[in-house]
Amino acid sequence: MNMEKSCTQCGLNFMVAKEDLIFYEKISPVFGQKKCPIPPPTLCPECRQQRRMSFRNERHLYRRKCDVTGKDIISVFPPDSPYKVCDKDHWYSEKFDPLSYGRPYDFSVSFFDQFKKLSLEVPLASLRVELSENCDFNNDMRECGNCYLCSRTHSSQSMMYTYRGNKSNNCVDCMQVTDCSFLYECVECVNCQDSRYLFFSSDCATSAFLLDCRNCMDCFMCCNLRKKRYCFLNEQLTKEQYEKKLKEFDFGSRRMVQVAQKMYAGIRRKAIRRNLMIVGCEDSTGDNLFNCKNCHDCFGVQKSTDSKYLWDVKLHHDSMDEYSGGRDSELMYETTSGSGSYNCLFCLRAAESQNVLYSWFITASKNIFGSIGIRRGKYCILNKEYAKEEYEKLMPRIIEHMQNDSTLALNRSEATGSWGEFFPASLSPFGYNDTVANEYFPLSQAKAKTIGYRWQKDEPKASRDQIYAVPDKIDEVKDDVTAQILRCEECKKNYKIVPQELSLYRERRIPLPDCCVDCRYLKRFAEKNPMRLRSGKCDNCGKTMQTSYPEETDMHIYCESCYLNALP
Repeated sequence: MNMEKSCTQCGLNFMVAKEDLIFYEKISPVFGQKKCPIPPPTLCPECRQQRRMSFRNERHLYRRKCDVTGKDIISVFPPDSPYKVCDKDHWYSEKFDPLSYGRPYDFSVSFFDQFKKLSLEVPLASLRVELSENCDFNNDMRECGNCYLCSRTHSSQSMMYTYRGNKSNNCVDCMQVTDCSFLYECVECVNCQDSRYLFFSSDCATSAFLLDCRNCMDCFMCCNLRKKRYCFLNEQLTKEQYEKKLKEFDFGSRRMVQVAQKMYAGIRRKAIRRNLMIVGCEDSTGDNLFNCKNCHDCFGVQKSTDSKYLWDVKLHHDSMDEYSGGRDSELMYETTSGSGSYNCLFCLRAAESQNVLYSWFITASKNIFGSIGIRRGKYCILNKEYAKEEYEKLMPRIIEHMQNDSTLALNRSEATGSWGEFFPASLSPFGYNDTVANEYFPLSQAKAKTIGYRWQKDEPKASRDQIYAVPDKIDEVKDDVTAQILRCEECKKNYKIVPQELSLYRERRIPLPDCCVDCRYLKRFAEKNPMRLRSGKCDNCGKTMQTSYPEETDMHIYCESCYLNALP
């Protein structure tokens, strides 16, 4: 039977389905002969997602000292962070021993209070950069080389200012590009080359300002094209006509690019978009789903089965409530960034691990509770290792104790929470405005603090004597620009141009950006749809449908059949 509840954070009613309750029963851990039931959640799905995302600083980097080695390092933790931070190279080496911070469980103190104390003592890795070379100014990278200020980028080379680049190379200022090369300012593209300003397109090359195009080459300012070449403003031209038109456009001039962007805004108003992108799926709901089965209320999910409330996840099975994860994981719940793992609940990053509860940054380990940074460990509680029999004897007592955590901490200003809930807001290692949660669920500083989040102070804005006039044309930019401090036209904060960046702009005739990397990122982020569905009507046939496009969109949103019939 379904259960209706009221969210303790936003106050909205939400439904806990019968299938959800069956899942909670399935993942409830068993120690010895005792089963410890997972209770239904107290927050609605969106508030649960917000809380998990608030534990992820993906893009904001700081210069600081390593608290272990004393080295000058780059880190996702600012210099004034209350957490100890360790240089990533030291943290991932055998020199770092997380078990040395172990301590016995104290049944007179709330678990979350104990975990907070542990988290303030165990040094945390400065960055998440693995199996990569010359990638110190990045975060959440794996198997990459020669990248700069990228995040969540994997198996890629020579990328700059890109978020979620995969199996790609030489892409700059892009978001979610896969199997791509030599792209600039592109969003949600697959297998595209040598292009700029492409949006939600695939298999395109030597083109610019395309929206929802497939298998196109040498096209400019077009939308909804399929298997076309030499098209300008959706008009078919000859090769000679197209090249003549293109010669009139100077890609190296910012003013010309701004004119083109206004033209592109007009193209958007004429574009036809499919209400939902659900491809190769069976019995699934959400958006941007590819090759999924029985996945519901999921967004940005690929090759997954029997799951619910997943965002940006690949290869997950029989899982619920996760943000960011992949590599064949199963029975994951209330976790962020689980990969190659099984039965991990309430975790921040669990890789190649099994049976992990309430832990951070666990790798290749089994039977872990309330621990941080454990690698190749087993039967650990608060970073202390136990014999199997003792671990299984202690765990039911700890869970029973956690069920009374809220009572233990009623009169405290410290973290509160209970068994079956993700870590409370006050345990996030980051200021809320530094996390991905603030991008999807923006809050004022005052509101964030009422929920329990910290807030990272803003960087100072540029002073008047730091203003550098950015030339219109890339040809007018002198070598000394790399020594200048520029001021963002949007937020007025400082930014710089690095030498390899200038070289690339000159080589590919790209005008110098007049706003900082964060503002450029937010403009690309604005191209994405919200991660929620609403009811609407097809702009062609009037049929009622679900869509993730906001009501105020200026594009024509069609149901699937009308969209497919309207394509050229």
